[in-house]
Amino acid sequence: MNAAPEPIPKLGLAELNPTELPHLEVVVRNTKSEIIANVGAQIVALIVNPQNRVLYLEAVSTSDAGAHALMGSVSDPRGAVEFRFYRAGESGDYVEIQPPESPRLANVRLSVPGWSRHVHHVAMLDRSGDLMLAPDDATLWRKLREKMTCPTLQQWGGALMKIIHGSDMLLECESFGAPDGLRAFVLAANAQDIFDAIIAAHVGSMGLPKRVAA
Repeated sequence: MNAAPEPIPKLGLAELNPTELPHLEVVVRNTKSEIIANVGAQIVALIVNPQNRVLYLEAVSTSDAGAHALMGSVSDPRGAVEFRFYRAGESGDYVEIQPPESPRLANVRLSVPGWSRHVHHVAMLDRSGDLMLAPDDATLWRKLREKMTCPTLQQWGGALMKIIHGSDMLLECESFGAPDGLRAFVLAANAQDIFDAIIAAHVGSMGLPKRVAA
């Protein structure tokens, strides 16, 4: 009998004090499992999906080498890459999170008055398109209509978003450093089937032929 998979640990991002930045450690290993790179940075923004895969990340580094190593670990990895998440002030226990898949990268060098060096602001955005950011249900409904294949009407959102939130098709992501009121979601694997069933039930409740929604 196969053992049940261990539950994926939560990072508790919503509980973090925004003035106490968590820490990211990136470890890169070669084919012999030897560590060939180890770089750290402070996290200023982070969004992970329910499987703890990074969908968006912003980090700061005080060195050119650190920033370049951080970006290189995901853009041109030389081996297995580990992302380790530490809460502020913690150095022992960490939670392993999954690096973004084929991320879009950006790096801005910020000058600091009275300091000869620069602070690097590194951003990573997962290219999968899974991440949906929305400040309200109207925006989320618009994005769902773009992703789902079942045709719908804009005015249905007011009646259906409560039902959609109560279903299992939308999975809310953990986030830190996002603007107030902005929520992050990804779709469940069977989201299309759930969405189709919700739309079919809505069309039936209005007494319309199902082809009207097509």
